[in-house]
Amino acid sequence: MKRSKRPIFALAVCMLVAVMASPALAAGPGDLDTSFGGDGVRTVDYGGSSESFYGVALHGNAPTGCGYSDGIATLTVFTRGGHLDDTFSGDGMWRTDILGHGYSYLEACRYLPDGRLVAVGAARAGSGDDRMIVVVRRPNGMPDTNFSGDGLAVIAFPGIPNVYAYDLAVQPDGKIVVVGETYDNSVTPAAGWFAVARVKPNGALDKTFSGDGRAKVDYHDGDEGAWKVLVQDDGKILLAGWVKNKADTEWNTGVARLNPNGAPDETFGGDGRVEYNFLPGADDYALGLDVRSDGRIVLGVYGYDGGVYKGRIAQLQPGGGLDDTFGGGDGLLTGFEPDLVLEDLTLVGKKILVGGRSSGGTPKILRLGSAGAPDPGFGTGGSADLTSINGYMYDFAIDPKGRIVSVGRDSGDDGMVFRVLG
Repeated sequence: MKRSKRPIFALAVCMLVAVMASPALAAGPGDLDTSFGGDGVRTVDYGGSSESFYGVALHGNAPTGCGYSDGIATLTVFTRGGHLDDTFSGDGMWRTDILGHGYSYLEACRYLPDGRLVAVGAARAGSGDDRMIVVVRRPNGMPDTNFSGDGLAVIAFPGIPNVYAYDLAVQPDGKIVVVGETYDNSVTPAAGWFAVARVKPNGALDKTFSGDGRAKVDYHDGDEGAWKVLVQDDGKILLAGWVKNKADTEWNTGVARLNPNGAPDETFGGDGRVEYNFLPGADDYALGLDVRSDGRIVLGVYGYDGGVYKGRIAQLQPGGGLDDTFGGGDGLLTGFEPDLVLEDLTLVGKKILVGGRSSGGTPKILRLGSAGAPDPGFGTGGSADLTSINGYMYDFAIDPKGRIVSVGRDSGDDGMVFRVLG
């Protein structure tokens, strides 16, 4: 399921609430934050025919979008008020063919405590194969020469032609955990594995992790990969994504956990990995991941069954078993039909925040209580139906003021960023 496939399944969680209320009615949770750019929404056009922000990073209350423009990687930095930040790269916009061979993208980004920006994705190498990349830029947009000498780490996995990065986490010691997939389409069926790399603050692979800084998680012979990563408080590394079933007929949800040294955590599922079939006979995989304070794992699950989108929320025990105290007694919260296309999930305290849209194109954000009941204090009955614009959302984050910041692309294929009151 290499990177180019995601837009087909992408969830249009464009976070915008119709501004139809009387001027006398104060905005509340689920409403567009008009202090951001005047109307809560900003679009950015790099001049390409196809553009998007795939990931969002927050520097205080100021968002940054990372993505691509016509297959070339971009970083776009905004002020907290929603304007382009011209202290970054002169105009807030950075677009670079990272390895110079016509294809690159940035999928996820985060700010380091000292204000440097780290982003991960992939780029085409001179061999024609694709490589995992880690980019680190200083607050002014210049490369951080203390990271690999030029602000760029390029990661290959031995014996595997392609490797892609989809998410990252920064450990307290400054090491960067990067996850995605290895992909080999020279075999039938195409083969992939969860790919994990850990780099030191200087950009070198961390050889205390799995011997050479790289680890794979393999379920079957088919297509597999990790969309999300989270480093737990105990240093264990939690991964969530997709697994092609043994019959090569559908995608299922895969969750794995590694010890801090990269070895499988055998306290999770017995061998560090579990495959879940949350939608038998159809496709399901994890696009959202978070962990409660007691160690229980919450997943946002994309589902597609015969033309109908069926979002799911699953809750797991710390050891990987389904939590029968959640949902319908089976650890699975359903009822989002007829057609929730789910793209992201995060926890806000004990509450669950979900981003999605209907297949008819109505973007929405849902806020649920810890047990899954709609939160009546958000939007209308727990749902903010975002009917004012058309577009796709691929990532969201919560800023220090509790506002929801989302990035994606609009129907005109320009990068978009939104801010909604939380």
